[in-house]
Amino acid sequence: MNKQPISRQFFLMYALAFVGVWMAFIAPTMSGLQIRIGQIDPAHKASGLALVLGVGALLALVSNPIWGQLSDRHMGRWGRRKPFMFFGGLAGTVALFVLPLMQTVVGVVIAWSVVQLVFNAAIAALHAITSDMFPESERGKASVAVGVGGGVGTVLGIGLSAALVKTPILMFGVPALLGFIILLIFLVWWYQDTPLQEAPVRAGVLKTVLDSYSFNWQQTPDFGKLLTGNFFILIGLNIITTYQVYVMSDRLGWSDAKVASMITVIYLISGASSMVANYIAGWLSDKYARYRGWIVGSALLLAGTATMFGFRPDLLILAAVLAGLAQGAENNVAYAALSLTMPDQENGGKWLGIGNMSMVLPQSIAPAVAPILLAIGNQSVNYVSLYLGAAIIAVIGAGVIMTIKKLQ
Repeated sequence: MNKQPISRQFFLMYALAFVGVWMAFIAPTMSGLQIRIGQIDPAHKASGLALVLGVGALLALVSNPIWGQLSDRHMGRWGRRKPFMFFGGLAGTVALFVLPLMQTVVGVVIAWSVVQLVFNAAIAALHAITSDMFPESERGKASVAVGVGGGVGTVLGIGLSAALVKTPILMFGVPALLGFIILLIFLVWWYQDTPLQEAPVRAGVLKTVLDSYSFNWQQTPDFGKLLTGNFFILIGLNIITTYQVYVMSDRLGWSDAKVASMITVIYLISGASSMVANYIAGWLSDKYARYRGWIVGSALLLAGTATMFGFRPDLLILAAVLAGLAQGAENNVAYAALSLTMPDQENGGKWLGIGNMSMVLPQSIAPAVAPILLAIGNQSVNYVSLYLGAAIIAVIGAGVIMTIKKLQ
């Protein structure tokens, strides 16, 4: 089906929708959860954080493709995507108000798992709009909306969390509520969701679930390699970002208040550099139809940044700039590449849901791998080995991406 070029107004509002979702959903993983776990159980904060993020990310991994598949097949007057974005965002907002009321790590695990489960309905449906409405020649443009909107939302969410760090319920709840209001603006005034005209083939629940994860790797090897390479690169990235808070407190000796304010500065800097790289990479990748080199180069830059930060944590501002450049270019081009290599364009919710698995699963794997890397050597907590391990994992991902034939 031929798609019309996207207007500038819709592009801006699509980016705004990601501002709202990321403000609510991503900010807690960058600082809020780390600080809250440190308040509840300071003696075991690293293992507690690994448990919370690991379990939550596994639920995201399971739920995201299912929500995408269900939105592909949904029939109703609201359309295919709107119900999932509205109810997923609403339920996630409520859950984020409840999360800081938990007084144990197990309670936080349960609350964060609920957040992951329901918010991924909104995320899967929002991502599917890329294949629904953007022509293939503008997939890089769609990635700019995702990347820039997500970057702005993350910085705003972290800034609000830092300002409200002394009141946990506001630290989590205010960014969630404002983010949901922003998403509503997109849903009510800008997004015209066309209802599905023809009923999909009926299938049992189990078949639908299994089909949400399945595709023929032999028929679409480039899609599979892109998933695998992106998976390794983002494990490296998640190790870097997840443990920045503890590097500041353990290696630099900063208080929670200083860490919270400095995290805001870091993500403002990295977010700005990420958005610059996101825009440039999206524009050039669309213009010249070149994707592979951008992803590989970003992964190598990320590896170099991790190595530097491991030995010199005092250079965290420089590391933030370099990591932002790497993340912005990699996320943008990888997202566009996924939409171009997926097996078909009609079931974008399913394929981009599977693609999101390669972006979500590292959030689960990174906290599981990190304690192993931290335990290397004679130190009780070895942050040098942690970040060198992140660098090696990112290089492995770059090697896989180099084997993709379809991408130039």
